[in-house]
Amino acid sequence: MAKAAPAMDWQAFEQTLLDDALALVVPALQAHPLRGDVYAVALAGIYREHDGPIHLPSVAMNSEAALAEAQEDPDSEGTLCSLRWNPAEWCWPDMASGSAAMAAAEAALAAEAQGGDVAQWEAADRRCIDALVVVCQRLRDALCASPVADRLTPGFAVLLHEDSDEGIAIALRCLGEEAFARLLPGHAADLAEEARVAALPEAERLRYHLACLAHQPAPELGLTREQAQRHGAAAQRALRAFGPAAIPALLPLLARTETQCEAARLLGEIGAATPEVLAALRTHVLQAVPRSSQRHLAQAGRNICAGALAHLGDSAWLLEQAQAGTLGDECVAQGLSSPYGAFRDRVVDPRPLDYRPIESLPAVRPALLPLVEPWLRPGRGTCTLRLHEVGEALRGLQSSLTAVRQHAAMVLGERALGAEAGARSVPVLAQAAAHDSDETVRYLAVLAMG
Repeated sequence: MAKAAPAMDWQAFEQTLLDDALALVVPALQAHPLRGDVYAVALAGIYREHDGPIHLPSVAMNSEAALAEAQEDPDSEGTLCSLRWNPAEWCWPDMASGSAAMAAAEAALAAEAQGGDVAQWEAADRRCIDALVVVCQRLRDALCASPVADRLTPGFAVLLHEDSDEGIAIALRCLGEEAFARLLPGHAADLAEEARVAALPEAERLRYHLACLAHQPAPELGLTREQAQRHGAAAQRALRAFGPAAIPALLPLLARTETQCEAARLLGEIGAATPEVLAALRTHVLQAVPRSSQRHLAQAGRNICAGALAHLGDSAWLLEQAQAGTLGDECVAQGLSSPYGAFRDRVVDPRPLDYRPIESLPAVRPALLPLVEPWLRPGRGTCTLRLHEVGEALRGLQSSLTAVRQHAAMVLGERALGAEAGARSVPVLAQAAAHDSDETVRYLAVLAMG
């Protein structure tokens, strides 16, 4: 019986990272000639690949004197995007030690994260971030109490710089509320605004997010034009969370070229295939694309309307339009392909995986097949397979269409499906790896088994 791997010693992990950072920063501060000049140290460049490698960050440092020589973008001041808080642009951007202790710490982290299922990886990832936040807090305390503290500014800060959506929340944990508000006022203002909007009545919240989606100010709701332009992505998430209640307000936005893409995408993601939604999307996808400076944006809107229809189960109607010549093949192909790509992962309740619309093309509309195939192949991104869809993916792995078999091989590599799905999938994948006529399918099947 195989021995279980030893549990990760997180305290030793934290201490190793702290000792390594101090060994890098203290000599750099000793060699720095200016007092009261170094304003920040960051742990930067962490790389986290879901269910894959986690590479630890290196140490970065910057001073007020170095910052004064650089050209700052005034639009990003007070945020992690600013020069002041972007370690890649700092005077000391990558103080990696390459020590044996750090290599051992990263190896231990890899064993912990990748030694089990996806849930174990996610737990190790959360614990790693927790440890790095503690290291930042301890590093600041140690430096402020050290003999080189005179090189630091009064507001000296240490943070984990994470280039992701959660990076702001991580910075808040590292800095604490007071320092966060003082050093990153742009983000602090956004968080305060988010809390204010969350407290508004539902109807006002809906209007607020719709105004952000359209990049339009709403003074009566306390929304400036600059805020509306910055909060478009957050508005999409909020409107998706509203669900069907947002639909009556989204439908009129389909008529505007500037908002058609976002409105159609949200209607597809909300996933309510009501007669009103289907009729509106059909109407707009069939409209002629104007010959104007907005032609490209208008065509993108039509394509996303087609994709939304496919997500809502209207693929047969799209095929009918292609056969009748009322809708271009390129638009239909992009629409039909959408439920097999990453777009589907944002849908609130996606329809089950179904390869039959694609498999019908050789008989129904052969000209569409070469236009659809590139959207299903590796490199385009794919949807995440769910447990109840494994049977359709296994059937797809034996399809007569190469593009379907390639897609099926890709989605069957989802480890989060668990051991039971793996037991069903591995024999079929092994058969494909050994005998499929397409080299790419064979390669993807080997990857999926891994």
